[in-house]
Amino acid sequence: MKKILALTILVAAFSLLPSQSASAQYFDHLALGVNVGVDGFGIQLAAPIGGQFQMRAGYSILPPLWKPHKVFNVKPSNNDDPVDVDIEAIVLFHNANLMFDWHPAGKGFFFTVGAYAGPSTAFKAHNKQPFLDEEDWGTVGIKIGESTMATTDAKGIVTAKMKVWPVRPYVGFGYGTPVKADKRVGWNIELGTCFTGGYKLYVSGRDMYEGGEISDVRVTSADLVNDDGEMQDKGIVDKMAKFPILPMLKFGVFFRLF
Repeated sequence: MKKILALTILVAAFSLLPSQSASAQYFDHLALGVNVGVDGFGIQLAAPIGGQFQMRAGYSILPPLWKPHKVFNVKPSNNDDPVDVDIEAIVLFHNANLMFDWHPAGKGFFFTVGAYAGPSTAFKAHNKQPFLDEEDWGTVGIKIGESTMATTDAKGIVTAKMKVWPVRPYVGFGYGTPVKADKRVGWNIELGTCFTGGYKLYVSGRDMYEGGEISDVRVTSADLVNDDGEMQDKGIVDKMAKFPILPMLKFGVFFRLF
């Protein structure tokens, strides 16, 4: 009796699942979508993989429409007298992405796993105007900590970068079905998390005492201290380096091509 009951429950459970027979769709439809979210504006192609899974692949970019800037009081490496420097920040967040959606009910609610891939530099900051005499461009810069010099380039510009992992895993969930056999238009909305590995600060510089080639040098909050030994960034640089994720919220509209 128990075996018959267990078999009946099993048959009933499978009957509730979407059909995976010959009617299941494997890359026999393709939809093109546009989406907007925390990762910026993007496009995606979506295709079904059976009755419960869909695959999405695309590209997104966060345009540098907002360029915040702030004046900092810094020390040139060739002078003990500090100067005011206007620093401008720019977002450089653009990525390819590949996502796999699992719809337990065949449509509607879904879970997503995937990844973003793009340049490791997510943000960049530089001085808007040169602050040194032209003869010092490319050799002198800003003193950071006891031994590091953020060196200017041939135009007198110092560059700092906020770096993340170039390949960033992603997990999320949402609602909607991008591509449907019987619908010309589909949509989805999702909430997820992109794992960045932290936002670490680097400057293009060299050792003030030993010289050497200009390279990307890691900067921590301990390097950003004033004459009184106080951290000028209030520890924000170290906190950003330990913040390993980027929360995501995005919405997409898809149009079935065939």
